[in-house]
Amino acid sequence: MSKGHDLAYHLRALDDIHGVMSAMKNLAFAETRKLAQYLEDQQRLFAGMEDLLADFLRFYPQAPQRMGEARTVYLLIGSERGFCGDFNEQLRDAFAALRPQLTGTGQQPAVIAVGRKLAERLEGVLPLAARFPGPNATEEVEPVLSRLAEWLDRQRPAQGFLRLGVLHHAEDGGDGVRLSIFAPFRHPEREAPVFANPPLLNLAPADFLVEFADHYLLAALYAVLYRSLMVENRRRLQHMDNATHRLEQRMEELRRQRNQLRQEEITNEIEVIMLGQAIPDPSTPAVETDYPQDGESP
Repeated sequence: MSKGHDLAYHLRALDDIHGVMSAMKNLAFAETRKLAQYLEDQQRLFAGMEDLLADFLRFYPQAPQRMGEARTVYLLIGSERGFCGDFNEQLRDAFAALRPQLTGTGQQPAVIAVGRKLAERLEGVLPLAARFPGPNATEEVEPVLSRLAEWLDRQRPAQGFLRLGVLHHAEDGGDGVRLSIFAPFRHPEREAPVFANPPLLNLAPADFLVEFADHYLLAALYAVLYRSLMVENRRRLQHMDNATHRLEQRMEELRRQRNQLRQEEITNEIEVIMLGQAIPDPSTPAVETDYPQDGESP
């Protein structure tokens, strides 16, 4: 009975864990639905800004040369929570592979990590200039980005701009880690409409590009954070689904063990009853015999 009690207790504990994991899976699914709309709008906005930048640089190709000194900062976007597989380990390994190329010029660029779990993975691997908590939900992207933008603004040279490299998850799968370089002084890779007349500016081209840089980088970081959070929740959904499936298999195995143990206990009880001495029933009448009783003559 003690073993059966232990099995029942273990099953109740696993059932509680199953409920928690199912709730986490449902939350991750709901988050991907919310992020899909946010991400679509943000990517459309960023695509429009890239078209604007491409059009500007076609008519004013010398403007970036007057922006001053550039400082390079690398931003690694990981996860704040766990239960998302090797999401953070892939970022760590990808940056380790890229690091010799990034430091080949002799300069040590500043590296910052977004996400507590990622920062833990980078402990002892490379020095971090700063670390920031990552968003747990769509609504937390904006406050995270506000703190990040304040820090980046302090790193910008007085007469220059930031060359921001962002290592992030862009797609699901093992090869979904991408290094995106955001700096508004290069022609975007995507094609943009070609216009015959230059854009009308109220500022000098170089001054316009300096002002435009902040809006461009902000839109780029929004798009990257939303995309990274989308991939993170998809990984978590997949991870929870696999873990729930294994948990259900374990619970089914324990139920079979419990039923088998109960059957064995019932069988043992039946054997004890059958092999034990029968107890006479007092309601059964005594059987009369012809044998003489004590004190009587035959």
